[in-house]
Amino acid sequence: MFQIQKKSCVTCIYKKNSQLNIKTLEDEIKDKRGFFKGYRACHHVNSTKVCCRGFWNKHKNNFQAGQIAQRLKLLEFVDIDNLK
Repeated sequence: MFQIQKKSCVTCIYKKNSQLNIKTLEDEIKDKRGFFKGYRACHHVNSTKVCCRGFWNKHKNNFQAGQIAQRLKLLEFVDIDNLK
């Protein structure tokens, strides 16, 4: 199963009022063609296994694991409160 945050966390870097440079952060995980080599994990739960909801909402079709998980219906939306 591919785990995704059920909802955006309060400190999500994809929130409209984020002070972070999202383009720079996204460029860190893109290949030369602009396709994501991986996904942005949620930093709020300090996990490398749970996909950030903001990243998922914006890029779910732009990285291989996201495409495969959707096609095979292997998505699991998890509640951040139960992961801590």
